[in-house]
Amino acid sequence: MDSRPSSRHPRRLLLRAALVAVVAVVALVAVPGAASARGTVVPLLDCVVANDDGSWTAVFGYRNTSSSPVRIPTGPRNKVTPATVGSPQPTTFQPGTHRGAFTVTVARGAGPMWHLDGTNLAARRGTATACPSSTQMPADGNGTGAAIALVAAGLVGTVAVQRARRRAPAGRGDR
Repeated sequence: MDSRPSSRHPRRLLLRAALVAVVAVVALVAVPGAASARGTVVPLLDCVVANDDGSWTAVFGYRNTSSSPVRIPTGPRNKVTPATVGSPQPTTFQPGTHRGAFTVTVARGAGPMWHLDGTNLAARRGTATACPSSTQMPADGNGTGAAIALVAAGLVGTVAVQRARRRAPAGRGDR
């Protein structure tokens, strides 16, 4: 039996720690918190923009009063009426106040209403604040942040595993 201390043991611990860290990051990003209490997320009407063709655009935000992300899937507790193409509203709500989460463009007539976590918020062109000309409208693609974080976590984990393998002495097998 070999009585020499194994220089590989600390590497194994480092590799396991890196893998545990990657799994923890993936779990935190991939599984946002569930809505725990009615009314923890409220919709906000940031402002409206009059468009040249007679339509207008409502800019919505939200406030999450909990200390963790809340997930409310599109459905009875998270919907925009009248129904819009693609249901653009977010489904994961980060803590705090977030302006400009999404927009809804409306032809002439009645404005949209966002039904969110027990609160109904109607956008009315005549009574809403007009957006300043410098307002940057939200970009398309809400919800891609989680996918990007998952890919980044996977890359970090892959690099950590490859570095640990390269540092292992050649010719020594696992014991």
